[in-house]
Amino acid sequence: MTERMSNEEYRALKQKEKEDVFEMLSDATQSLLSADKLREYADLQAKLFGHSASNVLLIMEQKPEATWVRNFDDWKSDNVSLKKGEKGILTLVADYYEKPDGTMGMTSKVEKLFDISQTAAADRNVTRPVYRSAAELLMECSPQTIEKPELPDEAYALYDPQTNEIHVKEGLDPDTKFFVIAREQAVAMLTRDEVLGRDDVIPQAEFSAYLVTERYGLNAPDIDFGRMSERFHGMEEKKVREELGGMRFTADRIHHKVQEQVELSRGHREAER
Repeated sequence: MTERMSNEEYRALKQKEKEDVFEMLSDATQSLLSADKLREYADLQAKLFGHSASNVLLIMEQKPEATWVRNFDDWKSDNVSLKKGEKGILTLVADYYEKPDGTMGMTSKVEKLFDISQTAAADRNVTRPVYRSAAELLMECSPQTIEKPELPDEAYALYDPQTNEIHVKEGLDPDTKFFVIAREQAVAMLTRDEVLGRDDVIPQAEFSAYLVTERYGLNAPDIDFGRMSERFHGMEEKKVREELGGMRFTADRIHHKVQEQVELSRGHREAER
């Protein structure tokens, strides 16, 4: 008969598990000093768009081929069972508690997620839809995009803060067009308070545009991951993850702009019927 674990032993076990996860997160963060590893992270973050930067780093360390991860209860709610003997992917979630003075505090706890490949639905083909009209939808967002025959310095797109417009070169293919407009959307967001200029934010803007372009099933052009990884040299690990989270947040804001246009177009079509 197996002896039941005491409360103290259980707490010690969970604390050790949490410490191991933070050590894994540290290793994953350090690995981003490699441009190739940073690209791997970006590609995975684009697939797992709704997950935090820290958890994508943890998933990258444990199951880099993941395409769709959820916790046990989420899979169960859709009547999807796990394969026997599958090991959960360790991630972190917020854990709220009441302090002695009655106020609420927040810490983190370990949560196990499972990729679709670990479930009975493993034979389902999980692919991201390709949004070929995404560039046109993004053109309607604020700042509005205007097509021009040519731009200065042979640029493909430029944000003009004076007119609050994005100018994009005519004739671009859908993938490139979406990427450069998304990049300029990011530039507009990141320079809005006028503390930073265009040159200061281009690496972050390109990274954000890469995430949202790949998320829409389009092919983002190659960006300089080496330049971004060099930014992380000498930076505290927590600050690196904050930078990643900020770029993911910018990508998410661009995504929501597109989705607002999708809903608006759908509303117009329904009204016409």
